Amino acid sequence: MKHPSLMDPWSRTLAMLDTRSGRTTEACEKPALLTRSLVRNVSVKGGCTAPNEGHCVNIRVLERLSESTLSLSWHDPTSFNYSEQVWALCTARKRGTCALSGQAIRRGQPVYRPRRVGSSVPLNSGAMILALALTPADQEAAVAAV
Repeated sequence: MKHPSLMDPWSRTLAMLDTRSGRTTEACEKPALLTRSLVRNVSVKGGCTAPNEGHCVNIRVLERLSESTLSLSWHDPTSFNYSEQVWALCTARKRGTCALSGQAIRRGQPVYRPRRVGSSVPLNSGAMILALALTPADQEAAVAAV
């Protein structure tokens, strides 16, 4: 971690609040697996944040738009929010970790990834969600919640 005098003011404020919050890191290290709910608070350890950071990201699957696309909200309290981001089904080009379940992803597995809008690349473009992580029960919960 950078020396506090070298960090921007916002990062310094967040670091100060984090050290004084008294929260344990174990709370963010395990996905909060809620039955029949698509909300996950996960510790991001790749893709869009540095591996040594362990803040929680809230991911909520909103709806299935088609057989190969879905809409989700991705809220990272320290950097960015996407309220209705479209993710498309594709094949994993490299190994990784599922942002929703924390399961390992192997090259060649079907995954969802954020769709680019025009020439802008989403900040969570390195994230992937295993297609298998979206069970039929989860999909029913998304429909029931709407």
